[in-house]
Amino acid sequence: MLALRKRLVHDEGWTFIEATLAVVIMSIMVLGLTIVLLAFREHLDRSWAIRVMDQYGNDVIENLAHELRNAVDVVVRPGPGNTNNIDIKYLNPYSHDRFDWSYWRVDLRNSRIMVNNRPLQPNFPPQRLKRGESYVIEQFTLTNYGENTPNAWERQDKYQRSKTFNEAALDIRFKIRYYRNAIYTNERNWSYGREYYNRVYMRNKNLIVKKGITG
Repeated sequence: MLALRKRLVHDEGWTFIEATLAVVIMSIMVLGLTIVLLAFREHLDRSWAIRVMDQYGNDVIENLAHELRNAVDVVVRPGPGNTNNIDIKYLNPYSHDRFDWSYWRVDLRNSRIMVNNRPLQPNFPPQRLKRGESYVIEQFTLTNYGENTPNAWERQDKYQRSKTFNEAALDIRFKIRYYRNAIYTNERNWSYGREYYNRVYMRNKNLIVKKGITG
């Protein structure tokens, strides 16, 4: 015990160089941890934005395909940019002697699909977007079978099909892109786009619609 006290009395503590070195090492560790945390946060933000985009894209395709399957006719008109205005005619489910219409269009300013002048999904785009974030609709088109497809075989196959088939078989294409623009000078712009696609056959278009029968 006496020897320990003598050693502590003569202990001069850390030198200035040792203290400086310790501070530098701790600063490097804190900086490295901060960079890792920021990168992880950026990854989470991007993943969340892509999941939201996927959910919206699938909702657009599924809802439009559902209406087209039950429709008796459709009118496609050019819209703003690479989009179409789609007017869908279907049999009224409560009164089988009259028809109703559903009108689809793109609101490019707010980046959302409108159905009968109402947003298909009121919660898109999300309200919690940060500065520099945005969604842009790049395409919303409805074309007949074999007209707007990268598959050369389908472009040739349409000539082997009947006119009634080609007019009732429709391709839905919906492209949307998420932008995350740089805010600070040491950041980079980042974007991610995806196309959502489906083919639907208007089963009621070539049928004789009788009273009480929707096809």
